[in-house]
Amino acid sequence: MRFIKILSLVFFYMLCFCGTIYGQVEESEVLDSLKGKSYRYLYHQYKKNVEDTMSSVMYLTAFLDKAILENNKINQSIALNDLSYYAKNREDKFHLIKQSLYESNSVDSLSSIPAYNNLGQYYQDYYDHNLAIDQFLKVYQLSKKANDKEYEGLALTNIANVKSDIGNHKEALVLYKKCFDLKKSQGIAITSISLSLAQSFMFNKEHDSATYYYNLVIDKIREESPYYLSLADINEGINLYHKGDRTQSKLLLEKGSSLIERKYLNSLYYLKYYIRATYYLGKINEPIDKELAMSYYEKVDSLQTRTTIILPEIRDTYMLLKGYYEKENKYSKHLYAINKLLEFDSIVSVKNITTTNKLNAEFDTPELLKEKEKLILQLENKNKNLSLKFVYLVLFIIIILALLIFQFRRNKVYKKRFEAILIDLDNTPKAPIKVDPSKTDQQLHIDPKVVATVLDKLEVFESKNGFLKKTVTVTSLARKLATNTKYLSKIINTYKGKSFISYINDLRIEYILKELQINTVLQRYTILGIAKEIGFNSADSFSSAFKKKTGISPSFYIKKIKNTKKETITH
Repeated sequence: MRFIKILSLVFFYMLCFCGTIYGQVEESEVLDSLKGKSYRYLYHQYKKNVEDTMSSVMYLTAFLDKAILENNKINQSIALNDLSYYAKNREDKFHLIKQSLYESNSVDSLSSIPAYNNLGQYYQDYYDHNLAIDQFLKVYQLSKKANDKEYEGLALTNIANVKSDIGNHKEALVLYKKCFDLKKSQGIAITSISLSLAQSFMFNKEHDSATYYYNLVIDKIREESPYYLSLADINEGINLYHKGDRTQSKLLLEKGSSLIERKYLNSLYYLKYYIRATYYLGKINEPIDKELAMSYYEKVDSLQTRTTIILPEIRDTYMLLKGYYEKENKYSKHLYAINKLLEFDSIVSVKNITTTNKLNAEFDTPELLKEKEKLILQLENKNKNLSLKFVYLVLFIIIILALLIFQFRRNKVYKKRFEAILIDLDNTPKAPIKVDPSKTDQQLHIDPKVVATVLDKLEVFESKNGFLKKTVTVTSLARKLATNTKYLSKIINTYKGKSFISYINDLRIEYILKELQINTVLQRYTILGIAKEIGFNSADSFSSAFKKKTGISPSFYIKKIKNTKKETITH
């Protein structure tokens, strides 16, 4: 028991550490202020701020701390389970869920329903379909025992989702129908299950039925549940594509996609629908505008590359790109498409789309008994491994402490660099660069007049913020300045003391440092949004250039700018 308490405390401090990467002192004071607050207050505040990761982790860790001190197993389980949604990696998430299960099962297995459901979703996310169904079956049985119709319906839906993911659409449809009937008979909202039914009918090529269930709830969604609107429109857009109504299909797909772009593109769940919508927009445009269609397919590839989501129909994207690149004699892109196709098939094979049929009339199978025996055996063996786990625990605590010290020191260094940046920005502009005739003759072998002219034009280029254009290259700038690339490179290297790329990147960073101080709208942009705004192609390239120039990350700089503004307003 003492080991579990210690482990829980370690998770608590680990999550506090994750939530206080920037601003340890301030958040520590906030956590101290939450001591003595009720469970109800802390959980209400967490739910109120559920989309704000830092605030959510702060309230949940305070909730967990209180539960540990009071030895309240059920509330420990609740906090650990909810904290798992904010875990930084797969291992942390898994351990938090398992710890939640341990705490709740030590009191009452019925209290473990949310954690089992979360564990099922965890396995589903990582394509372990058999284990996912195992957990959802536990949720189903426990919810029936507890007469919890909400979770009973959720278990049915989740099992159907797994069946749909592995291509068993007929079996999935049966379960979706059963869940729909259950919710309707109990007076539970049917919005979500209606959309799932519509999608399942579409997968089963019963397109009129899919439209029926879309129409059943779409008016209510528009009025009460905008959260579902983009999903509903995309599903029906795909359904209409298969029905042959491409005009209306395109309208719904574009509408649904625009909603996701504005609000939910960082969510893997919504990203799945966004990828599908983009793919079908390519299919719709292919007969009328091949180039536009291929741009949609390339966008699908870009989106697919940055996520672990695997959608079987997306394979066709690489087949179409391969054929197009081959026809256009784009050899490197043709090879790329072939490699992506091979990679896609390899991933699909590894992640497997097969599973045993674990479902019977009452969802009671021998596999569940095996799972029960396995869990009992694991609990019996746990005491034998206690000493080894304690050693691991001590090592883990040492690592966490080392990370805390490292983070604290890094923040101090960052703070000094930030203050130096502000001082440097307040300095007066540097005087124009004067041409050194000896340098131009002996080192550059360029007429001093030419050098002076180029430097003057560079000043104009800088004053007009020409460096913000994405298309600026040494070739394009040389052409604009009426010189050649060789002269331009030499002059920049000699008089600016850096390469052309560093010269452009530094100008962009200097510009954004000043702009972020005064532009509160820009401060709310994502790092990628800011990068695009000043000519960078990606968030990584911008962050790298920013850190090279300033010694700190752009997110730290923005946070400190905001804090500085708040302090100024307060005082």
